[in-house]
Amino acid sequence: MKKLNLGLAILGVVIFSNSNAQEKTPRVRISEFHLQTGFQYYPAETTSLEDFRKLAPNSILLKEDLPSYNSFGYYNGRGNFSSVQLGLTFKNHPNALLRVGISNMGVSGLQNRFEKQDYFPYDTLTSSATGEQTFIDSVSSQSYFMNHSSRQIRLDAALIFRTDASARWSLFAGIGASLGVNYNATTYISYYRNNYINNQNGNSYYNGYSNNGSEKTETFTTKNYLTTTAYIPMGVDFRIGKNQAFWKRLHLYYEIKPSISMTQIPALRTITTVNMTQALGLKVSF
Repeated sequence: MKKLNLGLAILGVVIFSNSNAQEKTPRVRISEFHLQTGFQYYPAETTSLEDFRKLAPNSILLKEDLPSYNSFGYYNGRGNFSSVQLGLTFKNHPNALLRVGISNMGVSGLQNRFEKQDYFPYDTLTSSATGEQTFIDSVSSQSYFMNHSSRQIRLDAALIFRTDASARWSLFAGIGASLGVNYNATTYISYYRNNYINNQNGNSYYNGYSNNGSEKTETFTTKNYLTTTAYIPMGVDFRIGKNQAFWKRLHLYYEIKPSISMTQIPALRTITTVNMTQALGLKVSF
């Protein structure tokens, strides 16, 4: 009887200890620290001359009439970024992760370029052997470059699901969103003129540039504005260490984030872009 009572007492102590241990284990805890760096690729928005006149209403260069210029407004842009994040894990879902943090990046999303070339007869060369004539033109080339760029700071959150958080290799994917403020927003207007001699002979060209070109540049600042982004993070995670406790806590991972962003520029309108981000990350788990 005494042995039975002692056994029941020990069982009760074990159950009580386990229940206390479970109660002390938080449902949500901070378990990871992340550093990320990478690039965001995006199609630059084709912005009209009138848009840049709104961004830079005091521009002297843009008061010029440019109907005879050709527009080359569309090309891809790239902005570098870095971020610091914390990872929160859940007691009942060990392979789920809530990642929250802050990031900073450069953005150059509004661009255009206008060019024209004027040709003037300059000289005619005649071959003494064949009598073939080569026409020499004097060419005046003029270009306007327009760019609107900014820095962007974002508050970021993503819910991520992993195949096996404790494995050496794991895959992950999820969904995320961020809210950002664009600051140091600046509009640049540049004008270039260059004169050169064009030696034209069939489809063969030789350009000899002169030194009598000119250049003018204007810079204008713009008020800060907001950007919202939704994205899908996905990638592969590698735990560096296999045996030693310190190295087992360190992870390297590669991540891509297709995303869609909406930016409200006060002087213009809401601009929607589809972007792609590539990042390398260092994670410390604890």
